[in-house]
Amino acid sequence: MQSSHIKKLSFVAILSVAFSSLTHSADIARELRSNADKNSAPENFLEIGVNARAGIGSSLTEEDGKETGFGIHVSGSYNWNNFFIDVGMETSEPLSIGYNAYKSENWSFDLMLGATGGGISKDTDDRFIGITKRQSSTMLGGRLTGYFGQNILQVSIKHDARGRSKGTVASALLGRNWQVNDWNFHGLAGLTLADAKFNDYYLGVSDAEAAITDFEAYDGKASVSFNSSVGVTYPISESWEFRATAHAGSNFGYNDSPLFSKKRDFYTGISSSISYEF
Repeated sequence: MQSSHIKKLSFVAILSVAFSSLTHSADIARELRSNADKNSAPENFLEIGVNARAGIGSSLTEEDGKETGFGIHVSGSYNWNNFFIDVGMETSEPLSIGYNAYKSENWSFDLMLGATGGGISKDTDDRFIGITKRQSSTMLGGRLTGYFGQNILQVSIKHDARGRSKGTVASALLGRNWQVNDWNFHGLAGLTLADAKFNDYYLGVSDAEAAITDFEAYDGKASVSFNSSVGVTYPISESWEFRATAHAGSNFGYNDSPLFSKKRDFYTGISSSISYEF
């Protein structure tokens, strides 16, 4: 399982890349890593592996935002008659359910239902005693994926259907890969826009909360963040796979919240893993 330090860092990462479009009718990052043909049918799979990661960024806890650790990851995808369920994929959503409503040679459109992870609570850090626990949001929307030569462009927009944040998140992502012998290199770059309602729910401080805590009242504002990654995949055998990835992005906008103990305008991180696919 992930260490407590990694859980804290992962929570910040969830906010910084919330609903970034790292997914396709399966998963765009996985599609690039596996060098899949754009017209191939989505793959059913179950994967389990061990990983190591390190990163630095803003921190909501009393930690300094520099984290290292090891963990176990599980992911999978099941596809049937254009319906799909993705679990633990390379997105901020732990579970995504969708329907591929349209597909042509160069375009694909999915209807999506997903859920965020939970937000801050008194269990996150003692600093948040008196802050109302932020619940997960159920996000409903769509994503459009286009293929342009070796490049994949994806845009998505999702709205909180449960009404907790009542916020909207939109994103755009561009990626491509390069095959060098058995090594598959890939790069991803994107922008994520979260509206004021979404950021205010997860990172705002109400007057009532400010009155019983040490935080100043704060209204969340709309934010635009940049997210990017470069990585390499190597098939050790038919079932075993090695991956390594470096991440970097910006924390502008939502980073203004007084809930952050340590503020950095950018985050960086590296990770590597060995996985077995069933």
